[in-house]
Amino acid sequence: MEPTVGPRLSDADFFAKIDTTRPGLVGIPEAVAHGDFATARRLFAAEVRRSLQPERFFRIEREFRGAHFMKEGETVEQAAERILSGELISCSTPHKFEGEVDWFINPTFNQYREWTWQLSRHPEWGILAERYRATGDERFAEAFVRFFRSWVRQAIVPENADGGATLCWRTIEAGIRMGGVWQWALHSFYRSPHFTDDVLIDWYKSVWEHGWRLRNFHRTGNWLIMEMNGLAQIGILYPQFLDAPAWKQYAFDRLVEELSAQVYPDGWQVELSTGYHQVDINNYQWLIDVCRAYDEPIPPAFREGLERMHTVNMRMMMPDGRLPDVNDGGWYDVARLMKSAVADYPARADFLWARTKGAQGCLPAITSHAFPYAGYYVMRAGWEPDAMWALLDAGHFGYGHQHEDKLNLLLHAWGRLLLTEAGNYAYDASEMRRYVLSTRAHNTIRVDGQDQNRRLGYNRAAFDVTVPSDGSLRSTPEYDVAEGVYTEGYGPLAETAVTHRRKVIFVKAHSRVSLPGSCVIVIDRLTPADDAAHTYQVLWHLNSDTAAVDGLVVRSADPDQPNLTIIPAQVDGMTVRVVAGQEAPEFQGWKAIKNHQQGEYAPTPTAIYEWTVAGPARLVTLLYPTRAEQVCPVAALGASSDIAATEIRVTMADGQVIDLDEEDLSPP
Repeated sequence: MEPTVGPRLSDADFFAKIDTTRPGLVGIPEAVAHGDFATARRLFAAEVRRSLQPERFFRIEREFRGAHFMKEGETVEQAAERILSGELISCSTPHKFEGEVDWFINPTFNQYREWTWQLSRHPEWGILAERYRATGDERFAEAFVRFFRSWVRQAIVPENADGGATLCWRTIEAGIRMGGVWQWALHSFYRSPHFTDDVLIDWYKSVWEHGWRLRNFHRTGNWLIMEMNGLAQIGILYPQFLDAPAWKQYAFDRLVEELSAQVYPDGWQVELSTGYHQVDINNYQWLIDVCRAYDEPIPPAFREGLERMHTVNMRMMMPDGRLPDVNDGGWYDVARLMKSAVADYPARADFLWARTKGAQGCLPAITSHAFPYAGYYVMRAGWEPDAMWALLDAGHFGYGHQHEDKLNLLLHAWGRLLLTEAGNYAYDASEMRRYVLSTRAHNTIRVDGQDQNRRLGYNRAAFDVTVPSDGSLRSTPEYDVAEGVYTEGYGPLAETAVTHRRKVIFVKAHSRVSLPGSCVIVIDRLTPADDAAHTYQVLWHLNSDTAAVDGLVVRSADPDQPNLTIIPAQVDGMTVRVVAGQEAPEFQGWKAIKNHQQGEYAPTPTAIYEWTVAGPARLVTLLYPTRAEQVCPVAALGASSDIAATEIRVTMADGQVIDLDEEDLSPP
């Protein structure tokens, strides 16, 4: 019969899973044999309280803070008082519970499923634990016990459900709970009079159920790393379980394997997201911290793998110190991400430089960098805060959390992100979510009003981490050339077959190219598989409040700020319009302003160049960044639309003409 109240484990089943040869537990078998579960419970609880080592556990540094479960500007003291009142926050949306928490409720206006799932991550328990350790105020312990008992009674572990199933027992949440906040809660509250023997037994029953579910129903990708972190921590911190050694070994084995299976040789996590790259790093690091605190051997592969992943963060960094928000990523501050890297790799002076924002350490040895497997190509004029930086995404679709954005281009110069994208938005069913996933939310090309559609032919089972991307980067001290190609079709059935090749020439200041200052030349070649006319849209998302249009020239026009001028070569029939904050007939001209939060997006001027042509075509576009109040010195750009052409003519505002040739800008 299905239980109506959790935990699922009976006392008899639970004590059968305990290593009763351990000191303090040897009397349990006799008590169980006589049906004296009260004595068995008392013996078990006493031994747990004796053997827990909070002084060792709290060597681990971890804070539970986050915009998803705290109000903007809220202190931990204010958050704790709010939690005591019954107001909990999930996915940045608060809800006030009157009486017991309903762990299955969904109060969001659009039934956003993540709200209920993430409610069961229990970050509030970490906040209550922090305040309890700081004050000894039993209100925090009483509230924690109340929350735990209501959850464990309502959230009955499923016997045979996929890792992504159920509202409270998805394995991602199970891994997150075991990999962090539950362990902080146990070591903070176990001595409280509110944390009775009965509460402790229910706690250990539930932890065993977590271990069983994580061992048998785990998934892949970043979920697996969180799941195995949680399972390994159970194996280390709950030695009373007979299964603990096997669970620990299994988790470590899988985590070692995943450093080869889930991390490209160039260091990128296979989902190719700046967000989930950090998820993997953080979960490995949290487990490393637990291992160090408990003298648990750390697999050597962890060290080598994490060094490569930290190196990715440093080499992708924009001049303002942030990561670009690629795929379901985020504009993360790299200095904060490098804290453990500096401690773990003291010989890496470049890590120290990134951590201290240049105050200490040494500049990275290289500027521009190709990630040949991920397909990200970073072009950089230098490491100074006002240096020009660009990123071409010419890589794989990614293992998960992908956007339809191949050949997307981002640009940062003079201390400001000038060319942006829509970013990351909540995982709901909104138009904004559909927009951020689409080609039209990025700086690349649409065909016949249709987006790229790599997802249609994507086969996760065939994913191979050893396959490099089909892009390239060639770098010289004067200029870089990055290239990539998109061939996988446009539209719902990916049946619109046009090959899009993009070349990005990143011209550094004082280059022999003779242009006055740093700029970027983008050359797009489009080759349809048929003879029909196709309509192309080239999209440029300006990170600005305003934009000005002069013929085909578009520039951001923010006063007292660096700006970007977009100058395309004239193509027959080309038009341009700037869209910002459009909702119909489709979303266009938006950017997410808070990572992964509902309702947090704002207009951003988006230049849409459109023209129709039959047969192969070439378009050349100049992106010229200017300092605050500087006027772009380029007046016009000339380039043949013949796909085989290579000449480019730049006409300066003072009448000077500069003739360039692509072939001359192709370093070996």
